[in-house]
Amino acid sequence: MNNLRQKRMNKIIFTSFKELLLENKFSDISITMIANQALIHRNTVYHHFTDKYDLLNKYIEYEVQNFPIDFSDFETQPFKNIHDLFIASFEKIMHYQQDDHDFNLIIQNCFLKLIVNAQNNDQIFWFIGKIAGILLWNDFHNSYYDLIRDYRELDKIYQTNRFPDVD
Repeated sequence: MNNLRQKRMNKIIFTSFKELLLENKFSDISITMIANQALIHRNTVYHHFTDKYDLLNKYIEYEVQNFPIDFSDFETQPFKNIHDLFIASFEKIMHYQQDDHDFNLIIQNCFLKLIVNAQNNDQIFWFIGKIAGILLWNDFHNSYYDLIRDYRELDKIYQTNRFPDVD
């Protein structure tokens, strides 16, 4: 019974959190705002999640459970896979949060964890390292490429092992 109660409360919190993400930048959202939206006490949110970053990670995992992840072409087009997954499950949120740096970093890291967890092959870490390098380069250049909108350009960098001149 306790497990059902926890799942129900998580669903209530996730639903409220999603509503807030569609109206507020992630950086501006507080645990108090989430609790007020869910009509619960803020300690209840802290009982289930350590902070809003933990909540975001678990919300992404919760949402992705409902979408099949096909990594058959991941080794050649990883950024297309990222694009397809996020468009399928987070399109409206991603659009609203596109300028929130903290949100985008968490999304990127969460997706990399999902990829690792979906594979049974340690070779995946070599691909993850390359992807992380491209994301770090992009972050160093003030997010020159948008992870969702510019996935083709990011895949080209991945495939050619060449960074474009962006000065």
